[in-house]
Amino acid sequence: MTCMAKRFFKAALLFLISIGMVPFAAAQEAASTGSKLMSPAEFQQWLQTNGYTQEQMAAASASQGAPSAGSTSSFAGSSMASNSKFASAAMSFEENQQAMIDSAPPVKTPPGSDSTAAFNSMLQQNMPLAPQQVVQLHQQIDVAQRAAAIPANIPPKPVSTTLMVNLAPGTTPPAVRLAQGYVSSLVFVDSTGSPWPIAAFDIGNPKAVNIQWDGKSNILLIQAVSPYSNGDIVVRLVGLPTPVTLELVSGQRVVDYRVDLHISGIGPNAKDLPMGTSLPNSANQLLLGVLDGVAPAGSKLLNVRGADCQAWQLGEKMYLRTRLTVLSPGWIGKMVSPDGMQAYELPKTSSVLISRYGEPAELKIEGF
Repeated sequence: MTCMAKRFFKAALLFLISIGMVPFAAAQEAASTGSKLMSPAEFQQWLQTNGYTQEQMAAASASQGAPSAGSTSSFAGSSMASNSKFASAAMSFEENQQAMIDSAPPVKTPPGSDSTAAFNSMLQQNMPLAPQQVVQLHQQIDVAQRAAAIPANIPPKPVSTTLMVNLAPGTTPPAVRLAQGYVSSLVFVDSTGSPWPIAAFDIGNPKAVNIQWDGKSNILLIQAVSPYSNGDIVVRLVGLPTPVTLELVSGQRVVDYRVDLHISGIGPNAKDLPMGTSLPNSANQLLLGVLDGVAPAGSKLLNVRGADCQAWQLGEKMYLRTRLTVLSPGWIGKMVSPDGMQAYELPKTSSVLISRYGEPAELKIEGF
């Protein structure tokens, strides 16, 4: 008998002694005769001779196997039995929960009434709501959050406007309409529509508005912090000796998303003007409206063929809104927005010669 077999045989007998299946005297006898390895048949014969039942013999035979194989097969069998509860993919939610409870290690004594009462009290204190009540609570929270997101008043109407800034003494500064939660962009351009860079700015009520500027461009991003406030902002432009003052008003029914501020004069980035042309008339408010796509009051809409343009007739004059350059006839007034849109004041005519990407083209005006 090898050393390993002797150790296992003695361990098996000690295990049987511990569970009361083999009397200590019989175990001593079997151990004393362990000079040679018992075969399974001899071990069964020995158990039958000593008067053990069939169930005890089966249990003893199961414990006689090799240590590694016996322990491994026992553990594998237990694991397979435990895992078989989770093998079915068709288990319901309740069955899945019960399977997890059944997989817990068994206890020697069932929980008493005090333990059950304490457990139920803990559940009642920590989770007093039923599952349906929890869902209803989430729904009520969602309704409250949705109601909190609704503003007290109708949201302001967003618009984009063009303002002509008059720097003459005694004039009223233009107003910019702000709203809390909305960002408005102020774009400064010269009379030719070219960007006029900002040098510096100052705010009358710094706690009422929030301003962002990259330090070099002609655009200011401004947002109202409080829902109702009044103030002003003073902007200095590069090369312009007179500062530009704007009134800031929040809490209006209309909010200016973008304001194109046309400054009378030629900025440092002005485009080259054709020879013989003059600066646009700063008092021509009709061109400002046409530049924004607003028809002059009392005008008649005309049909334009040959390009994507808009035209209106007002008396003996015609107003044309286009991104193309008018070559003929000579225009009376002109204004340009920062995005390239142009508004022309022309004499009434049925044909306009334009330049499209450097090539001349003709527009036909109908509907007079």
